[in-house]
Amino acid sequence: MDCHLIIDGHDLGVWRHGRDGVECALTLNATDPEAHARLRDWFASTRSRCTPVADLADERHIVERLPRVSRADRRLLIARRLAQHFPDTPLTGATLLPATPEDGLLAPVRLSALTRPALVVPWLEILGTAGERGLVDVRPLTSVPFLLESWYRRQHTLPAQGLLLAFGAGGMRQVFFRNRRLAFSRVIPARSDALTDCLPVYRDELAQALAWLSSQRLSDGPPPLRVLATADEFPAWRDIISATSNKFDFIELAPPPAAHASGILPLVLQEARHVGAGGRYDCPPLHHAQRLAQTRRVMIAVSVAAVAASVSAAAIELATAARLRDEAGQLASMQQSLQGDAGKLEAETAQRPASGGFAAWLDAGERLVRAPGIAPAAVLQATADLLNEAPWARLETLAWETAHSERGATLLPEFAAQNLPADATASTIIALEIALGDGAPTPRRAADTLASRWQRLHGAPMQTQIDADTALLQLHATLPPPPATTLPTNAP
Repeated sequence: MDCHLIIDGHDLGVWRHGRDGVECALTLNATDPEAHARLRDWFASTRSRCTPVADLADERHIVERLPRVSRADRRLLIARRLAQHFPDTPLTGATLLPATPEDGLLAPVRLSALTRPALVVPWLEILGTAGERGLVDVRPLTSVPFLLESWYRRQHTLPAQGLLLAFGAGGMRQVFFRNRRLAFSRVIPARSDALTDCLPVYRDELAQALAWLSSQRLSDGPPPLRVLATADEFPAWRDIISATSNKFDFIELAPPPAAHASGILPLVLQEARHVGAGGRYDCPPLHHAQRLAQTRRVMIAVSVAAVAASVSAAAIELATAARLRDEAGQLASMQQSLQGDAGKLEAETAQRPASGGFAAWLDAGERLVRAPGIAPAAVLQATADLLNEAPWARLETLAWETAHSERGATLLPEFAAQNLPADATASTIIALEIALGDGAPTPRRAADTLASRWQRLHGAPMQTQIDADTALLQLHATLPPPPATTLPTNAP
């Protein structure tokens, strides 16, 4: 649950966001001696995330232009300037502003401070103690002008430079924006409980603020005025602005959703939920509580990450185990199926009579599988020598068969084994199919020429035949094995 501590000069209000909207959970007066004890009791009974917001007239903002130096030197320079401008308060802050062409080589920095820390520090010490005990998550200290700046920067229809006017708890608030950034803030305290009695003072203070802006050259011409008000407050604001010549426009606020939420407080409470992107003050009473809260958040994040990693790893392991179980079941089913098929084959084999030619058929098949796909070198050389002097001959088919029945291709069926010489099994049988090209003699003469050349080269006859359908020469011959080579020996 989000809650906000709105600290003004007299009271402290604890506001929280619930299901029914914003509501006031606790109101304490600074003069009440039991106020601090009541606040401690409330923190002890409620777990929440708390944002302290200062709504004080004693708040100053100064824009300085500092040299562009390193980050460490700039931090020291800013600390020195804060000590010079605000020596009596620890509640200070600095915000880097966007540079403008008139800044040149200097970097604009807004220095801010709550100049009466005694109004704020006692409440913050109670909040810090509750944060150290883990009762509340403490967020940075901010202020109403910072929250209005955060809201104004998102209103792109409003001018980049303008004076924002509104009624607050302490009176009339004036906030000047330049380049959509807070330049100064001022609160004119109410002189009376009746608004009509305060109108002359508000009118004069507005004229003085416009004259001061012009004298300080903070405004390029008369700044436009924007008034945050409810419809009931429009007549009073017209009376206040009537003495000026500046253009003005109303930004109507919704009626307060709860009692005690008057003026711009509902808008401030809404912006306080997003204080992380706005301005803040350095607050020593909250340092230790904020460090502990940050440590707790880091530890929680690390724990959540570890638990998430463990859960993820366990889920992966469970998925892997389930997949392995499925695969094991599939393999078991396949094993049973294969065992059944093997049993059927064994039963069928036992019923069939043994065949003596089956082993011989397997041996022949094995030799055919192991037979080389390329003809031996002797066969290729003999074929090349035969066709070397016959350019008109074109080799179509070459088949061979060795003495070990190794076969490179199917031999020509016309040549039966009984037509071969008796010692053919000791040689290589070659079968050729020759096509005749241009310039070739007659088929019979070409066959006789090739047969005589084979006889001359290898001393073996060659059978010839002419295919009447394809006009191919079919040649069949034997290639004797090469003579054995005798290695020379050394004589004694």
